[in-house]
Amino acid sequence: MTRRISFNKKVLGAPAGLALLPVVLLGCAGPAYKAGTYTATGNGYGGAVKVETDFNAKSILAVRVVEEHETKEFAAPAIRALTKKIVEAQTYDVDTVSAATLTSDAIKDAVKDCMEQAAH
Repeated sequence: MTRRISFNKKVLGAPAGLALLPVVLLGCAGPAYKAGTYTATGNGYGGAVKVETDFNAKSILAVRVVEEHETKEFAAPAIRALTKKIVEAQTYDVDTVSAATLTSDAIKDAVKDCMEQAAH
């Protein structure tokens, strides 16, 4: 014997649905930043990794590693990849680069710090 389970469906009327529209739209507004360039430092394999991050009011515009003492053959690809990924994803929370985990984490930590500085 097979049992059927049914669920009651409730449909919001137009006035109730429209009333929720501002709440939904405000939740999609995204981050707000104070425009400018912010600097922070993370700890990499070879020491401090200094990062500058540029923001406008709504987004990350650029990420630059301005000082580092990492092993070049591992760090250079990580720096190129991560700075690009962070700008594309608009977050520091991107995948690390294989064979350059400490350098990747240093860059991500520094960008996170810059994002916190720029948030208002």
